[in-house]
Amino acid sequence: MAANNHDDLNLPEALSSAEYRTRLATKLNCLIAVLEVAIAKIARSMELPGANEERLLKIRGNLENTLSICHRAKQTLERSQPTPKGQRAVAQPAEMSARDYVELSSIDEYRKFRKMTPISKDEIQTIDFEDLTRRLLDS
Repeated sequence: MAANNHDDLNLPEALSSAEYRTRLATKLNCLIAVLEVAIAKIARSMELPGANEERLLKIRGNLENTLSICHRAKQTLERSQPTPKGQRAVAQPAEMSARDYVELSSIDEYRKFRKMTPISKDEIQTIDFEDLTRRLLDS
């Protein structure tokens, strides 16, 4: 890589360049796709007889952690779009972060929750909190 590519990363104005942001988003999307394919291959390899499960689990964990970091970087890039002068920034919906992923049991659970929409005010108003409390205490 050319030296000026590294210089661009140190400049805050680099992210205001639409061309730079597009290249960065493309690289992130490619890396995400590669990581997802690698995770799928690890899952298939674990099903083979004689597979070193301990090693494959460690590799899969590292790939999943890297994938969650890439998703977080992509979300940050998307949320930090420069706002044209004279316009107000529009709040983006809350999305899952790498921190949220750590609290989940698997990459599949992370993907499931990442695709879910936020709970609406109407849904909150219909909650029976006494029943919810009772169910949580019983579990």
